[in-house]
Amino acid sequence: MKLNILWNKNDKLGLALSGGVDSVVLFHLLIDKYKDSYKELVVFHINHGLRTESYKEATFVESLAQKNKVKFYKKELHLKEKSKEQHISEEMQARSLRYQAFEEFAGLENVSKLVTAHHRNDCVENIILRLFSGRTIDYRLSIEEATIINNIEILRPMLNISKQDIEKYASQHNIKFYQDMTNFDTDYTRNYVRHKIVPHLAAINKGAEENLLEFATYYNDLNDLVRLNTLSKFIPHINKINDSKYQINLADFDILHNIEKYFLINYIINEKFNNFNVSRRAIFTALKNLASKKANISLDLKENIKLIKEYQSISVCKIEKKCYNNRIEILANDIYDGFSCDFGDYKIIITRDNNKAELGFNQSDLPLLLAPKQDGDTIKRGNIHKKIARIFIDEKIPKSLRDRLPVVKNKEGQALGVLGIGSKISKNSKYDYYLRLLKG
Repeated sequence: MKLNILWNKNDKLGLALSGGVDSVVLFHLLIDKYKDSYKELVVFHINHGLRTESYKEATFVESLAQKNKVKFYKKELHLKEKSKEQHISEEMQARSLRYQAFEEFAGLENVSKLVTAHHRNDCVENIILRLFSGRTIDYRLSIEEATIINNIEILRPMLNISKQDIEKYASQHNIKFYQDMTNFDTDYTRNYVRHKIVPHLAAINKGAEENLLEFATYYNDLNDLVRLNTLSKFIPHINKINDSKYQINLADFDILHNIEKYFLINYIINEKFNNFNVSRRAIFTALKNLASKKANISLDLKENIKLIKEYQSISVCKIEKKCYNNRIEILANDIYDGFSCDFGDYKIIITRDNNKAELGFNQSDLPLLLAPKQDGDTIKRGNIHKKIARIFIDEKIPKSLRDRLPVVKNKEGQALGVLGIGSKISKNSKYDYYLRLLKG
């Protein structure tokens, strides 16, 4: 079995070793056939804490490393608890926490290159997933041989090797490994693609997998070419009006293809505003609306980003949420994890993490209105409604603050709570989003 050597002889490599057949075979190759291709190997193991078997696997991986006199690092994530707390999928949370741990281990060992056991079948699954999800412009279709994640170069030397060949190698060399049974759970999207879709590709065309891989390479090359050509040609024509507004001449913009327009707008949003949360769909929908013959159009792209058409120009603007007359409205399109806005002398933070949160709310509560207390305002506590004025007295809130603290009301005008009075939300309380107030 031949690896694609993506490192140098003087490199110190980290290896992500799970205990499954793919990574154990890669470990076997690195300490045997390819032992002279690098300077030193260090094993990193992540226990996601999702299965009781994972503790046996961690012990197995540690003993495997020790037996071969390879340095070993492990981390336990308690993933199920964290994903529930932060309201994101286990798959997304697992990936994020894995690479955080890898970065930590790499720093301890001065490792700059991490080797993983992604293989050809993973590439095919990735292509299908991204085609089906629509993530085909901002993301590369197939898995790349080398990428940078969390300041570590991630190397994948097995992308040309099939799963079948890996399993055959393990059998021929009597290599022991652990089978993660959750890989067969088709409730996970990737597993569904792996077990319900990929096996049927050959029935359509024997060369289907190869055709997908070739298409992904072609697509990636074409995507890179168009993006780089567009940016190299038009970045010099982007005029900075201020830190929150960038402008392009309308005549120059109109002659571009929609894909080129997309790359240009997305470049400004990503690179100038450091915002990566505006969707491709939002930008293309806005571009369709910009084609109107109206001379002046203002379009919201979410995340406080506006696309504005004015007579002779197209502007991409970052709109800061401000408090006017001590009132601020937060719309559904405004919300994202890490959102912040000013309220008088304070800053309001919205996150999906309930750590240090004062108040929680759900998507169904939007839009929210934040404003100082009005006469007669009440909050429901249990089965009774209590006047906010009475709460201020009970909590010994100074009179000088009572008219400056924001009362949070839902779309029905019902007060959900008051920020800044020392309330802390229970860790067991579950909401879509959480609020806290900071001194500005």
